[in-house]
Amino acid sequence: MLEQIDPGSVTRSVARAMALLQAFDETKLELGVTELGRLTGIDKSTVYRLLGALQQGRLIEQNPETSKYYLGFGLVRLAGLALQHLELPGIARPHLRKLAEASQETVNLSVMTGDDKIVNIDGVSSPRMVRNVGWIGREMPIHAVSGGKVMMAYLPEERVDRILARGLEAFTERTVTDAEQLRKELAQIRGQGYGTAEEELEMGLSAAAAPIWSHEGEVVAILSASGPAFRLPRERLVELGIEVKQVADTISHQMGYINKTMAERENGRVG
Repeated sequence: MLEQIDPGSVTRSVARAMALLQAFDETKLELGVTELGRLTGIDKSTVYRLLGALQQGRLIEQNPETSKYYLGFGLVRLAGLALQHLELPGIARPHLRKLAEASQETVNLSVMTGDDKIVNIDGVSSPRMVRNVGWIGREMPIHAVSGGKVMMAYLPEERVDRILARGLEAFTERTVTDAEQLRKELAQIRGQGYGTAEEELEMGLSAAAAPIWSHEGEVVAILSASGPAFRLPRERLVELGIEVKQVADTISHQMGYINKTMAERENGRVG
């Protein structure tokens, strides 16, 4: 029985395309146009048109021998991305607890939301928490927090340009609002593998963060540790950044990420 889609919640074409994709199952791995029309109630001419659009995105492929259609490899890529977000909190959670205990600071796992914010999706509070600084679901401006700057450091250049073109709002007197200064900081983050923010979003709050990489070599999340500025002077913040990076690298490894430079060294290809 096919899942009923409410056409009122999405456009008619999208609803029909979804119906075509959902027509396939374990017993119907390949379907022809006539079969798809019968299963979905969509007329054949529309089925042809929608299949053409789905083929462009590789969501549907056609068997040249039978002329029938099957689900494409584009769906495999999308499913892999979805699974990463489902698996990530489970993989990261034990490491968040250990880092919070070792650093005695609040630890958060964050992802990007929209074009210029990051949001906490998991966290462990400091054993000596002064105040709640990293609640789950909290959205933060990408340029004013350590995790956001780390995420920015690995975005495509044109996307960074768009963010900078909108202007950088000052949240405290220490927020970096100069675009060129921020670009230099992003380059430094790429060089050292972690970033810091000293009282840039809130006075009295500092943090360090590092990227979590997927098996495809993309930054999929950010690990950060934050605490009161009086506990995190510059020297300690740098130490914390190194600690966070080491844990983030461990999570990345469990996500299937392979650091090519390290792998080449292990294989004797790098001196």
